[in-house]
Parts: sequence; structure tokens; C-alpha cells
Amino acid sequence: MLKYLYSVTEDLLITVTLITLVWAALERTYGKKAAGYLWSGIGVGTVISAWLTYERLDVFRARRLNTWLNVNQQEIYLTTGIVCGSVLMLLALAIWGRKDGHELKTGGVIPCILGAATVCALAAYELPRTMNGPFSFDTMGKGTLSQEWFLRLGGWLLALLLLALYSRYLFRAAVQLKQRGLMIAILAVCLLINDGRVLAIILRYWASSIKRIPWPVRYSRERFPWVSDVTTFASSHTVLFSAVIAGLAMLLPICLFADHVRVTQPYDNPAQLRRHRFNNRKLRRLAAKTVVCFGVFLVLMTAVKAYATRKVELSPPETYTVTEDRILVNLENVSDGHLHRFEYRTENNIAVRWIVIKKPNSGAYGVGLDACDVCGNAGYYERGSQVVCKRCDVVMNIRTIGFKGGCNPIPLDYTIEDGKMVFQLEDIIAGESEFRF
Repeated sequence: MLKYLYSVTEDLLITVTLITLVWAALERTYGKKAAGYLWSGIGVGTVISAWLTYERLDVFRARRLNTWLNVNQQEIYLTTGIVCGSVLMLLALAIWGRKDGHELKTGGVIPCILGAATVCALAAYELPRTMNGPFSFDTMGKGTLSQEWFLRLGGWLLALLLLALYSRYLFRAAVQLKQRGLMIAILAVCLLINDGRVLAIILRYWASSIKRIPWPVRYSRERFPWVSDVTTFASSHTVLFSAVIAGLAMLLPICLFADHVRVTQPYDNPAQLRRHRFNNRKLRRLAAKTVVCFGVFLVLMTAVKAYATRKVELSPPETYTVTEDRILVNLENVSDGHLHRFEYRTENNIAVRWIVIKKPNSGAYGVGLDACDVCGNAGYYERGSQVVCKRCDVVMNIRTIGFKGGCNPIPLDYTIEDGKMVFQLEDIIAGESEFRF
């Protein structure tokens, strides 16, 4: 769940921020009539995204696309649409949209059409990866409509809901802001930063195709080593670009908050003063909610991502005694309620691991191989008083360890004799197949 919560946020935060700012700028300039053009752009971009998602999911269609419209070519076309649409729209706004409340005549239709093309390209550039989510959830082999699938769907949907709330708050803050020039300037800077980002991502592929163009410059890795570095930086630092672009957009709610700390509007009586104070409080709350959403996204893309992708080291194996065809473990060493791990290396040089834990409020023990039928031999680790699967992060019910099913450890037979836990060596060796890979 956490993986899709932060990954969807990371994929779409830039796109949502830019589309929201474009929408706010055009609606402030040309009113509600601009929304029709923008909805058309969103609709076309969504249709293109759905088509690309469908084509990429099918192996045979994806193979056919690679012959004439591979992913690199798709990115070039969409990047061209983003860059050309955004730059031309900004120029059109500078020429025909210098103040709020313009009539949607010829001079207004051009910026709206270019804005629609921009949001269409922005949506089509990022949405396919997000749309692909529900069809590619890692459910550890349990299939669609399993509990694991719905958990991941919950994270995916929650991220989309948070982004929708953020977009609504940012749009309202941008529309309410008095300083229109500041809003247009921030929009321009954010669009140009994103233009540089998407151009850098396709730079290596584009540069390698220069040979088809009749000019003296010829690309080679030896001659232009910086091309790969630029492309790698742009494609691997999405969080940085998201923080910069969305952070610049946060200047709008911050300025909105500052403008409405105290009443500056004229009033004739106490009732009007109370009305102004109420409106100011409402706008400050709107600004605060926008900034809080941004803060939540930063936490998701940094702290939550670091937690979800952290590397967990299994505890080292403990000692035991081998007597003929039996392995003996002192009960005193495994009766503290903590997880204990053991390892036996077979003649084939395969390390077979198993775990032992005393069940709470009971004299029974949970015993099993350090592997399960679902997640393989990833192993289990102790987190506080919990036993957790290293691969899927599912918390085990300690009382059910030793029973077959789900993500439980594969059961391992044992007996207790003279204060010792006794394992048959043949049972340990029989688990060798679980640890071959």
C-alpha cells in the first residue's frame, strides 16, 4: 500500500501542479468559457493515456509498437507537445491576456487552444504509468481481487484522492490571489523548469538520432559524455523536481495567507467588518490546507518512501548442537518470546534457515522454515513485538506460526526432550528446495 501511495504521488505531483496552474491562469483571464477547452484537453490526454496503457500491457502489441512507435518515440512526441504548447501559450498570454476578465474572442481562443494542447500532452506523458498500476500490482502470487490487491488499490486511490484535494485547494488559492502577475510568473517558471526536465530525459535518445539530420554535429558517448549524465539526473531526480515545482506553486497560498492576515478592505459598519474577517479566515484556511497537502506529499516522497524501501538485515543465525541425525536447541535459549534464527548448510552448500519463537501467554512454540509458499525465502524479522515478512511487510500472527497457510512460515516438525528442542536432520534437509535460489 505504501509503495503505491508514494509512487503515484511522485509520478503525478508535477503534472497535477502544472495543469492546475494553467487552468487557474486561463480561467482568471477568460472566465468559465476557457474551461471547455481545458476539459477537452484533459479528455483527449486521458484517452491517449488509456490507449498507450492498453498497448503497453499487451506483449504482442508492445512488440509491434517497438517497430514504429516505441516508448522513446512516444516520449519525444509528447515532450514536443509539452514544450511547444507551454511556450506558445505563455507567449499568447503575454500578447492577448495581460489582465483578468478578457472576452473570449480570437485573441482569447488561441491561448485556450494552446493551454488545452499543453494539459493534453502533460496528462498523456505521465498518466499511462499510473493507469498501469491496478493491472501490475505485486500481490505475491495471490492474483487480482485478493486482499493484497485491494490493499495496493487502496494506496493507489488514496494518492489520487490527495492529489485531487491538492489541485482543488491550489486552484482556488490561485484564483483568489490578488497579484495576478505573480501567478503568471510562477506558472511560467514552473512550466519552463518542467520543459527542461522532460527535454533532458529524452536528450540521449534524441542526440543519438542526430546522425539522421544533415549537419556536421555527430553525437557519440566519447565526444559528449555529459549527455548521459544529464539524462540520468533528470530521470532519477523526480522528487527533486516535484519539490521545486510544487514548492514554487506554494508561494501562491503563502501570499494569499499574508494578504488576508488583517482586514484591508473598506467597510461602513461592524457587520461589514465581521464579513471581511470571516472571508479572511476562510481564505487563510484555504491557504493553510494547500500548504499542508504539499507537506504531506513531501513526507510521502521522502520519509514514507525511505521507510517502505528500507533494507532490512536478518539477524545472524544462533548456535545449536548436531548429534548424529538430530539437531538440538536448548529451550532456555529460545524461551524469551523473541525471534530466533538457525541455519544448517547442507552437502550441496545450501543454507537452510528456520525460526523459533515462544508464543505469548503460552508454553507452545512457533516453529517453521524461514520461508513461505508466497514470498519464498525472503525471511522474517522482528520489529518490536511483531514478526514481519521481509518481502511483503505483512505482520504475522505469532499464535499461527507453525500452521500452514498464507504468509506463515512453512511448518517444521520438532519434539521436546530433556529441555531441548529436537529437529530431525532429514526434515531440515528436506527444506533445501526452498533455499536454492
